[in-house]
Amino acid sequence: MLNRMNDSVETQLRDNQTGFRKDHSWTNRIVTLRIIVEQSIEWNSSLYINFIDYKKAFDSVDRRTLRKLLRHMVKSIT
Repeated sequence: MLNRMNDSVETQLRDNQTGFRKDHSWTNRIVTLRIIVEQSIEWNSSLYINFIDYKKAFDSVDRRTLRKLLRHMVKSIT
């Protein structure tokens, strides 16, 4: 069941979303960011970077709705 759910989620994610995904390393994103910063300096252009901490992003999830959704997903998979 987990594999089926993972497959379903993977099809909905963009390639640039790398956090906590198999075969997607966060180090690649750091290298990409470094290249962008270096090019910005070289071209003497402004660069704005925003980092968002989603540590508590899911603390307010409605558990009843989540259970209903999971039940629905399990029924559609089986």
